[in-house]
Amino acid sequence: MGRITRRSVTILLHWSTLMLVLAMIKGGTDAPALRWVFVVSGALWVGLAITRGVLAKPGPKLQGSLRTTFAAQHRGMYALVSVAVGLNLTALLALTPLDWAWNALLVLLVASTFHGLFHFWRHTALNDGALRVMSPRYMQKFL
Repeated sequence: MGRITRRSVTILLHWSTLMLVLAMIKGGTDAPALRWVFVVSGALWVGLAITRGVLAKPGPKLQGSLRTTFAAQHRGMYALVSVAVGLNLTALLALTPLDWAWNALLVLLVASTFHGLFHFWRHTALNDGALRVMSPRYMQKFL
């Protein structure tokens, strides 16, 4: 087992947050424990990005407006995660309706889909190894 690094923690939180969103969209919003795990992991991930910075970099093959807006796109994704985490937290504490949390999850899912497609495009069309960079080391040999 390798040592725990900021990169490995970020990758773990990145992919676990995605899996938690998918589980909640599937029907887990009825499971408060699952929503609490999402709130905690999402808050840790956003907190890590705020305090230590975002690890995402555009790479040399990304050019033009996509390169220029790369950092803003990632900050936008973190903002959406923050909103979804906050609304799920307030819904769990019965301060806001569950519908708000549900709608935030749907918006996050749509944005995450475009985010994933963008990085898949980078990985395949630009051949810049985008998926390799954001995957756990044991999976990199398959990408």
